[in-house]
Amino acid sequence: MGSRGTFLKSGGFSETKWVVVGFIDGVKCLEPKDKKVSLGLPERSNSPCTSYALYNKDGTFSKFIIFDENRMPKYRIDYGNHSGIKSLHVHYYIGGNLTKKVDYLSKEHELYCKHKNLFKGVPL
Repeated sequence: MGSRGTFLKSGGFSETKWVVVGFIDGVKCLEPKDKKVSLGLPERSNSPCTSYALYNKDGTFSKFIIFDENRMPKYRIDYGNHSGIKSLHVHYYIGGNLTKKVDYLSKEHELYCKHKNLFKGVPL
């Protein structure tokens, strides 16, 4: 649950900005330690093959990210505005870098079916 940074004197590569508040299907549900900051997900993970989800204060789904064995992001699913359309959509990464590819998720999309238990309060 780290963020970008260099090796710290206290150990590790980054200070955590999030706290785990629960789990859904093995996915760590996060909350920012500082309640005043906007919701965002870690850009990198300190643990391989992990995933994180964020929920709005009202409990509705906001964001989900999954990391590979090298602790690099594979894809991120967001619910919100993208190109002027409020939608559930996925952004893909290659080598830890965000690509331009975006898919809008429907109930038939493979990633929707795989992660549907996370999407609380998301109308499709």
